Parts: sequence; C-alpha cells; structure tokens
Amino acid sequence: MQQRCPNCGSPVVPGQRFCGGCGAQLSLSCPQCRITVSPGTRFCPNCGSTLGGAPAQQPGWGPPGGGPPPQQPGWGQQPGMPQQQPGWGQQQSWAPPAPKSQSSSSRPFLVILLIVLLIGLGGLVYWQFGDQLLGFLKSSTGGTTTTDTIKPVISNVKATVGADVVINWITDVPASSQVEYGLDNTYGSVFPTQPDTDPTTGQSAGVVEHSVTLPKDSLEQEVTYHFRVKSQNKAGETISDDGTFTTLKPPE
Repeated sequence: MQQRCPNCGSPVVPGQRFCGGCGAQLSLSCPQCRITVSPGTRFCPNCGSTLGGAPAQQPGWGPPGGGPPPQQPGWGQQPGMPQQQPGWGQQQSWAPPAPKSQSSSSRPFLVILLIVLLIGLGGLVYWQFGDQLLGFLKSSTGGTTTTDTIKPVISNVKATVGADVVINWITDVPASSQVEYGLDNTYGSVFPTQPDTDPTTGQSAGVVEHSVTLPKDSLEQEVTYHFRVKSQNKAGETISDDGTFTTLKPPE
C-alpha cells in the first residue's frame, strides 16, 4: 500500500525522513542504536533512549524551537502580566471597612432643639420689636394685617394718681388709646380727642401697651372721678368697665 505524508497527504517511500511536499518530518533515528522510529516517539523502543521528538507542525506556525504557542492576554489583562487565579482556600486581600453612617437616633433630638430655639428667638424678637414689626407689616400690605380682623380685648386697667393722673391698660392686639372721665358715670370729657395711635387712620399701627396722662387743668383737687378706657382698630371698638380715682390734696 502506498504510504502518504500524515500532514499533507503527499506519497512517501519507506524510510523517507522528510516529506517532499510539505517538509514535515516522517521518521526519526535513535541517536544511540540508530533504528528508525515514528515522529512523536519520546523514547526509543529498542534502547529506551530519550528521543525528544514531537508531532510535525505546520511550517511557519508557532515560535522558533517548537515551543508552545503564545497565550493571548485575557480581557482586562495587561500584556506581559501573568494572569493570577486565586488558589484553593486563598482569602481575598484585606480592605478597610466602609465608614458607618451616622446614627439617626440623634436626629429627632436635634430637630426638637432647633424648633425650641426658633420659637424662643421669635418670641424675643416680638417682645423687643413687636410694634415696629406690626407697623411695617401694615404699611407693606396696604394698611391691613391679620389683627385688623379681631376687636381688641382690654385688660389690666389701672389709674395711678400722683402729680399727674396716668391711666394704663393692655390690649391683646394693637389698637388706639383713649380715656373718658367725669364726675359720674356719664363722664363728659375724653382725652385725647383724636388718638395718634388709632390704626383706623392709616397713620399708626396701634399699640398693645396703653398709657394716657390726663390734663391737669381738667381735674379738680381732692375729687373722685369716674373713668373708662376705649381702644379700637379696624375690626371695631372695645370699652372697659367703669372705674374711679381720687385726685390728691394740693401741697401746702
């Protein structure tokens, strides 16, 4: 039977060492006993010497010297760097623990503290600048505030008699200041006739702490007078109950 090259299929004769068609090695001689063996035989069947033969390779393929083909770098692997696979039982490299988020348990306390501070600050500002703020609000809104829809409530009416007679009282909303007085509860005199704190005129925002000093020339000495106070805003007028005061004896 005609022998052929196992690489390219070209006809060969027994004992031919290289293929005439592709140049592949067909047979190999043992360097010790010189018998002919097939290519790829690693040990001589006659003397056992190492032959080091390898299967025939395609011409031009592979690196010089018949070494194994070069490996292509895997995806994401830098050329020239060996690809490292984690060994069995190998632990991952140490990394610092992720920072813990701040506990949310303190947030409700901080929110409550902020609300208390804001309320306290608002009360302090109103206590110091309440009348001015109300006046500014009234002027900036065309003379109308939310307090204009509520009639004033009068409280803490007090007459102080000395060198002058001073009438004091308080209202819950800004309003005007005016006092009626006379020898009986029909009164007959009023002061001031045109209060400069009247918010209905558009010239004032009104006040909540009222103080009116009665004219001396309208009062007799050592006489008991009846009086009542009046306060109004755009929602209406409020009049207090009747009260009395007695003027002093003149100094000797």
